[in-house]
Amino acid sequence: MIVSLCSKLFDYEGDFLLDVDMSTSDLSHLSRRVSRTAALNGEALIVDNGYSASDATFILEVRQVDLNLRAQLATLITRHSYLTLSCAVGLFLGVVEYVDESRGFKLKFLVKAQVNE
Repeated sequence: MIVSLCSKLFDYEGDFLLDVDMSTSDLSHLSRRVSRTAALNGEALIVDNGYSASDATFILEVRQVDLNLRAQLATLITRHSYLTLSCAVGLFLGVVEYVDESRGFKLKFLVKAQVNE
């Protein structure tokens, strides 16, 4: 799957189309803010605070990252705090929390908001 990762602020070198391996990536964003507490009567108290796209965390494993692309992505991530991520499930504003290069190039993207709602 091709995803777009761009700086929020204008940057000539701040936009990328990345080939993401969906077998090892996670673009799930549907979850609710729910907590459950056991009660003495054997039931549970469930508090449902609804849905927010800002609870999503995306894991993206990028295929075929050469040294040049790695350097460009590292510059993007260190230079810009907010990035936009466009993929099949929507357009999101967020930040990259970390990059894992132990086996390829995997990044963790924390969603601040869904832009296309």
